[in-house]
Amino acid sequence: MSHPSPTPDSTAQSPPRSGRLLRPFQALGFWAAVGLPFIYVPLVLRGLETPSIQLTVAVLIAAHVLALVLGRHYNTD
Repeated sequence: MSHPSPTPDSTAQSPPRSGRLLRPFQALGFWAAVGLPFIYVPLVLRGLETPSIQLTVAVLIAAHVLALVLGRHYNTD
């Protein structure tokens, strides 16, 4: 017994609920990944003399990596 092949209309479904819930976080991650270098690159170019600037840059770079991971699937359709 053979099964009919799916038509394009029958395979077009709404994204799963989890995908819809993650979409705002993906958007936030994507745009944060775009904007964060404008904050920490000038700090690096200014110099890392004080421990507070070093910590700030380290936290911003870690946030950038997290944003890259979170936003990597944003608007790929």
